[in-house]
Amino acid sequence: MRRRPTKRACVGSFVRQRGAMTLTFTLLLPSLLAMIALALFVAMYSQAVIRAGQASDAASVACAWQQRADSQVTQGYLDYYRPGFVPEALLGTPQLDATQRCEVSAQYQFKPVMAGVMPVVTEEARVSASAQSSARLLTQVASKPTDIALVLDISGSMSPHLAKLKGIITRIIEGIDPRNHQVRFSVVPFNTGVSVRDASWLPASAGVTKCVDGLSYLGGRWDPQQTVADLNAPAQSLKIKDVSASSWLDACSPEATILPLTDQLSTVTEHVKMLSTSYATASYQGLIWGVRTLTRQWQQEWQLPENGSVAAVQRLVLFTDGEDNREDILNQMIDEGICRKIRDELGIEMRFISFGVSQNRLAQFRRCAGAQDAVYDARNTAELEAYFQSALDVETSTRIVLGE
Repeated sequence: MRRRPTKRACVGSFVRQRGAMTLTFTLLLPSLLAMIALALFVAMYSQAVIRAGQASDAASVACAWQQRADSQVTQGYLDYYRPGFVPEALLGTPQLDATQRCEVSAQYQFKPVMAGVMPVVTEEARVSASAQSSARLLTQVASKPTDIALVLDISGSMSPHLAKLKGIITRIIEGIDPRNHQVRFSVVPFNTGVSVRDASWLPASAGVTKCVDGLSYLGGRWDPQQTVADLNAPAQSLKIKDVSASSWLDACSPEATILPLTDQLSTVTEHVKMLSTSYATASYQGLIWGVRTLTRQWQQEWQLPENGSVAAVQRLVLFTDGEDNREDILNQMIDEGICRKIRDELGIEMRFISFGVSQNRLAQFRRCAGAQDAVYDARNTAELEAYFQSALDVETSTRIVLGE
């Protein structure tokens, strides 16, 4: 018969087991603390990395949208996303480059909890969690093709304003995504007249700048009715008066020639940048030749590749800052129905932008446009830029792209 352990024997065994457990716990405690410290460090570092990424993303988006590398705004985003255990956010200088891309770097530094029991860092060590983001503002043209004729006054009175005008147009065009070629521009500078060079429909202009007259004549006299009838006629059926351009002849600009429709937006901006002012104002010439860069008939005359879309938007934007040297010519053309023909028969939208012109001139433009909201009367540079943005509206959508 087996004897049961006595009470004293059980107590002694329990004491020995407790002693063994205490010894084991004591031996494992440093490892346990190290594991806890490591887990806390990984959690803190992960959160710092995530927050740094969020902060740099948000700051780069704000920079791209504002198109301004504002360090104060960027620092605000870094402070907002900074974890509570991070004493400060270290900001790298935000960069905005010429392609509208913003780059922002964010860095959080912190001292790990229980750093003394971690084998890889010392108690005084700081750990850095960094992230870098870039964002780009893109203006993308919608699917509907759009052709725009920029008919620009370069008469002598534009001298104080031309640099601003060129800057405004350049900024707007450069804001269009160059990878989307659904929009084309032509440039028609005018002063006393309009000039062409190497125009396929005018062999005499090969290698020579020619001043071309858009008016039609009967019996040696200008005829407004015939001018309207000839607006979209083939070049070979017209008797276009031309003369070689010269700096001594007040007929047209020897340098600022017509640029036919093109989807190469850099070519358009370079052409605009090269414009210079001279002579008087004849917006009726600009209007006629602006139309003759848009219609399908004259796109063939310029030997342009045919745009297969019948739904293409065609728009003429005429800008001037003064009165015509012969105001009666445009009035008579309007009376003969040239504007109705442009709008209704040829399907071309018209926008007129004036810069400090008379009320009579504005009324003349409103008669032609057939709508009050198609005529913009700019009184300062800010209004001028806003009106051009509205007039050149090519059904664009703005988007921010991260990481591009």
